[in-house]
Amino acid sequence: MTHTPWVPLSRRAAGLGPDTALVEGVPDWLCRPLQLWLFHVLQYTDGPIQQLGYGHNLTPFSEEIMVRVRTKTSPWLTEADELLDVLDATVHWGDFLRPADGGNSYRPNAYGTPDDLEQLLANANSAWRVNASWTGLERRIDATVTAAVAEAVRSADAEAAGYLAAAWDAAYGRHPDPDKAYSEAVKAVEAVACALVLPANGNATLGTVRTHLRDASTKWEFALPARDGTAGSVTPVVEMLTAIWEGQRSRHAGTASSRRQTQAEAEAAVHLAATLVQWLTAGVLCRRTP
Repeated sequence: MTHTPWVPLSRRAAGLGPDTALVEGVPDWLCRPLQLWLFHVLQYTDGPIQQLGYGHNLTPFSEEIMVRVRTKTSPWLTEADELLDVLDATVHWGDFLRPADGGNSYRPNAYGTPDDLEQLLANANSAWRVNASWTGLERRIDATVTAAVAEAVRSADAEAAGYLAAAWDAAYGRHPDPDKAYSEAVKAVEAVACALVLPANGNATLGTVRTHLRDASTKWEFALPARDGTAGSVTPVVEMLTAIWEGQRSRHAGTASSRRQTQAEAEAAVHLAATLVQWLTAGVLCRRTP
């Protein structure tokens, strides 16, 4: 069955479709549901929200989150602009367990799960979502794009997968770090490309791989064939490697062209890296047979 997005009556009457604009921050109408989720999860209760202080029935979990986010206020009663950090910390440090073997038990915390929180955020069309690994919040990106990157992480070897996951978190987490995101993206590609192209060179870098493929292009082929049906040229791969390698302006300091990466550059690098990691892992680049 095809799912049709619900459209409020007022928008339907005006001939409008669903409102797809992402909601930034925590508007007033979303604050209360998020506070309830926090209170129930942190205090292990399904009762009404209470204001509690140190020494007044705060659970160790609540006290830990207060320390993590540097607040003296009950975590569920923090200001709206701090609430996202509290949610992020709670998901990250919580003792949540996914259902095992198809079961439906989330114990040891049966009063709420990250999935419940994600449902609240998704229903509100929040710009933030719970990440797939339940380690915190991240920017809400198109589901198809998110799935593609997740598949690249899943299919890659452990080293490349770790770098790519770290790059994604640094680009789309609660506190983005463009320099780190870009650096981890480059390392993710290096982890796959160096082992594939120059396995005997213990000092190979992505730049070394790019130069080798460019200079020895007749020894390699790309999965997509040329116009005349012959083996595909590696030029597209070389150009992609060049783009991500030469675009890293934060690799060194003290030169005329060195600087911090922008958020847009970091995001582009992460998505380009995901494509390259998936391609190289899947074997779209291979040595020509003699």
